Amino acid sequence: MSKKEKEKSAKELLENSYKNIYERDENGRTVLHYAVDAKTVRILVEKGADVNAADVRGYTALHLAVGEKRLETVRELIKSGADVNAEEYGNKCIPLHLACMVGEKEIVEELVKAGAEIEQADKFGMTAMDYSKEITEVLKKEIDRIEKLFMRG
Repeated sequence: MSKKEKEKSAKELLENSYKNIYERDENGRTVLHYAVDAKTVRILVEKGADVNAADVRGYTALHLAVGEKRLETVRELIKSGADVNAEEYGNKCIPLHLACMVGEKEIVEELVKAGAEIEQADKFGMTAMDYSKEITEVLKKEIDRIEKLFMRG
């Protein structure tokens, strides 16, 4: 099957699988929450999917794409109007917090370029910078440990 045939098949599957693009599962997620690539996001948004639909925990498709480190999907969601400052309900994390937690520099850059609030704090008073510092501290400790191992011989 050629790439074009696969794309057509995937598009037909999407069009026929969901009678209602706004349908939600038991977690409050729409089909857009499960989109795994930029092309699927584009198709769903063109069909009317709500790019900012939140699940029962407040996660949007953008939160999930960031957490799963899917750069191209993140870019497409942003291009489609995703709210880069949407807070999930529990810890009030925005996608930028998650990007810093998972250490994805390119995703951080995309979110900041799209207007993510770098000083926005979550429920614990932590900003994106705070999460970045925590990751840096962990990595510094690991580097120190490795250097000590090399010094021992």
